[in-house]
Amino acid sequence: MTYLNEEIHKKLDIYIKGYNQQYTKCLIRNIEIPINGRPEELVRQIFIHFLIKESILLLDKIIIKVEANNHDIEIYKKQENENFKPHQNPLMIVEVKREDVNLQNHYNQIQRYLTNSGCNIGILYNYHEIITFTKKNNQFQIYSLNNFIDIEKLILQATSSIDKDLLAFENAQNGNIESFLYLINKYGEYTNHTIVFKLRNQLSVIDGYLFTVQDKKIYYKICGQYSKKQQTFDCQDFEKLISIIY
Repeated sequence: MTYLNEEIHKKLDIYIKGYNQQYTKCLIRNIEIPINGRPEELVRQIFIHFLIKESILLLDKIIIKVEANNHDIEIYKKQENENFKPHQNPLMIVEVKREDVNLQNHYNQIQRYLTNSGCNIGILYNYHEIITFTKKNNQFQIYSLNNFIDIEKLILQATSSIDKDLLAFENAQNGNIESFLYLINKYGEYTNHTIVFKLRNQLSVIDGYLFTVQDKKIYYKICGQYSKKQQTFDCQDFEKLISIIY
């Protein structure tokens, strides 16, 4: 494990500026990062370098965020359809520590992050160890990984699961009203998603939110209009779903 980290460490673009200050460029934030006196940052850049430069299998499957929601690294599944981009929880949360840190002292931290974020996979990493947390039925399974390749396998397994919401979206695009009802019940109740759809015998599409369903009638409000008046249409008048965007 340490040998592999040392190999990746050698590949980092580390350069010196000013008074012997070492810098590297973050591959996600595209900004210069001083690493003298910041051992956690060096560990983070090794992890990111593997995800982007060493693991060609992950390039088209994930989105990586750094320092998002107070987490060192968040990994998201890349959404396959540009018209279906609802809110999603992180696929994995990674917390990095400097190499002399005892990772067991931070078990509660990563478990709290996973619970609060609705995320089921967490990683603690300190250059020498990779501790993995997987959550199922509100229980955590904790185990060690041997190397970064095991992380790659874990991410690939998580991204390969069938997305039933995407299947429902594609069916609703083709006019399936049951799929549309399922999606508006899940994503249309509040104002955080804009749902664009088309009704029969209407030329223009509708941007809506705040959906409710009652007696085969669908109630909603039009985005950008602050009137309290609800709009409504019969289920039989639904033609197709266009997009759902967070």
